[in-house]
Amino acid sequence: MDIFYNKHYITADEQGRIVDGWSDGPHPDRDTAGAVCINEQGGYQFRLFPGGEENPPLRTADGIPLWRWDGERVVPRAGEEIAADRLPGLKPAKLSELSAACNAAITAGCGVTLSDGSTGHISLTAEDQINLTNACAVVEGGAAGYPYHLDGELCALYPAADIAAMGRAATAHKLYHTTYYNHLAAWVRRCGTAEEVSAITYGAELPEDLAENMAVILAAAGGGTDGV
Repeated sequence: MDIFYNKHYITADEQGRIVDGWSDGPHPDRDTAGAVCINEQGGYQFRLFPGGEENPPLRTADGIPLWRWDGERVVPRAGEEIAADRLPGLKPAKLSELSAACNAAITAGCGVTLSDGSTGHISLTAEDQINLTNACAVVEGGAAGYPYHLDGELCALYPAADIAAMGRAATAHKLYHTTYYNHLAAWVRRCGTAEEVSAITYGAELPEDLAENMAVILAAAGGGTDGV
């Protein structure tokens, strides 16, 4: 009795990563140009190896190829190779995460010490920043005071010195967080592994060289010593 075999094919990218695999049983009309036949005497369903799993997964859950064609045979990719493939996609995602955390930290606002020694807190949403900028402009123009409100307090007429103090606190707060994010981003971009990228969080202590550079920038700007 004649035995009928199916051919099993794979396609690999320029790095040898296997990106697809099929049998001409279920797919008799599929174009095989550029494909490698890994088994000319296979069964109906595709297998990477004789006796192996039918239609095995070729990628991780996040789409990274699990197998490589070394020119002669199919071999599993090392964990380091798979992790390295994740790196280009992880970096933009991490930068977005850190940027969102930076914006949240800025809009959460900061504390301020007033001329009488009392303290309060100011929020710094986009609207708050506009309002405070306007208030500062008015007192810088010569006004003795301006109405404003601290978080949880009624609007009150604050003397020019207090409005100026709020403006300085807000500027230092925003400078700190934008500068910190900039240095976190530099840290992410120079990471060489997915594990390094994943470990970076908003509030993490910067590597020594980046921390020193950030301190120099803040000192030159005359402030921005807020904490995360």
